[in-house]
Amino acid sequence: MRPVTRSTFDIIHWLKTRSWASGQASETPFMMRLLYLSQAIYAASHKQRKLMPSTFLATTSGPIEPDIFLALESNFAIREPLAPSTEVEKFLQSFYESFKDKGMVELDLILSQDTAIRSAMARGRNAEIMLVDMASAYRKGVPRLAGRDKATEPVHPYDENGRSDLDAAPNSAQEVRFTADGRSVTRWMPKKRIVSRERPVLN
Repeated sequence: MRPVTRSTFDIIHWLKTRSWASGQASETPFMMRLLYLSQAIYAASHKQRKLMPSTFLATTSGPIEPDIFLALESNFAIREPLAPSTEVEKFLQSFYESFKDKGMVELDLILSQDTAIRSAMARGRNAEIMLVDMASAYRKGVPRLAGRDKATEPVHPYDENGRSDLDAAPNSAQEVRFTADGRSVTRWMPKKRIVSRERPVLN
């Protein structure tokens, strides 16, 4: 089934132009959570249809879309984002109203109850989170957080030094890890490094 938006970057642009109480919309881990939740909630209410052409993996640091993660850490941008359709805009506005006051702790509490992520993690490291499972996880809506205390909070994906344990590549020979500020660290490096002075863009 065809996604209802052209690109995930169109959704990212829409989300970033909104005001979030946490002020974390520019941070990649926070955006990853918003993208995953919007995809899952949309699929739950639209017969498992994708909001955007993205596939998420289950990691110890939460759900990620590897290509989008790497693009965001490189400040990838599109020149002319496409405005969502009326139907999609209505959904995004509803999603924003539900999550605008939530920060990383609240999002992680929601994801800690996500059965789709649990199922994927049970299949192995960096397993794909199936869309059918995502839709099923939010069939009854977003889990309520009332009454949950500190003891139920998930482990934060960053250690005391601010480093992430996020594993983004399934190939152990070229394992990719990310630092808290979004930089990737890999075991493999090209012999010749090419550096562009221009910010990458997508038409």
